[in-house]
Amino acid sequence: MSGDTELRILVNPQGMDADIGVGFLARCFGARWTEAMYRWYLQRSFGGQSPDRVILMDGERVVASCGLAYRLLRTPDGTVHRVSVVVAACTLPGERGRGCYARVLQAAVDRSALRACTAVLGFVTADNPTGRGLRRRGATVIASAYITSQGFARVPGTVTLRLCRANATVGWPEHAGARLLNPPVQGGFHYPDASAWASQMRDRPHTVHSMRVGSTCRGLIECVGDTDRLQWLDGAPRERVAAIRAIATYAHRRRRHFFMYSTCPGDAAVARRLGLLARPGYMMALASETRHEPTVRGWANMSWHVQSGDRL
Repeated sequence: MSGDTELRILVNPQGMDADIGVGFLARCFGARWTEAMYRWYLQRSFGGQSPDRVILMDGERVVASCGLAYRLLRTPDGTVHRVSVVVAACTLPGERGRGCYARVLQAAVDRSALRACTAVLGFVTADNPTGRGLRRRGATVIASAYITSQGFARVPGTVTLRLCRANATVGWPEHAGARLLNPPVQGGFHYPDASAWASQMRDRPHTVHSMRVGSTCRGLIECVGDTDRLQWLDGAPRERVAAIRAIATYAHRRRRHFFMYSTCPGDAAVARRLGLLARPGYMMALASETRHEPTVRGWANMSWHVQSGDRL
């Protein structure tokens, strides 16, 4: 193993796709990556902003990396902030414990400042080491929940809402955006037009089912492996719980797992009431510059509506 004096950061290195591509990510995460996933998560532009890739080299070897996807975040007061989202942060198994992640994170913060971001965002479960690194640096913590089915177990209770396939239209994000502006106003990711929303929510690397649920709810379900990921759900609050039950039951009937992510405070309790598992997590926000720290600290006391498809 080389000494730490040979560690150096590269940003968007050219001609290294073989070194930092799907094979590298699979070795780091111990999970399969496809070329479609790699392009969508780490190479896809959003709103005209291309992502960045931060690489830590030890001599001539890549030992750690992360992607930075640039997005827009709207706070409840209506301010729109440019932010970066940490994507696929990883270190090779044999290189862990050397402080590689801390170096990559610092480089990600520096790069985000250059790209005029207010903050760097990370989405983590409560026991995730990436989250611990962000917390040590003083990141603001916003509670969230990772909600899953218990294997293929049936969701208890009676499904009361009809669920059917539908075509997602430009009206879907418009209705959802208007709903979030009603009191109490919530913060969340900002999509400047229907095309930006579709590129994030609908045009994903796996098959997406567009669904209508009941009289008011609309949902987008991405079929990833044996799991139905509820990436986006909009509808009247009175139908929300019944809609989650209907979609989770839809997965069960097809012998599939169910997953959703939420920053809504009541969703973890709702999940448990429906017989689902709710694993605690956080949306973490680290100011990219000292001057942004008071603003980002204030986000902890705001109400947020962030869903699975918003994150990555």
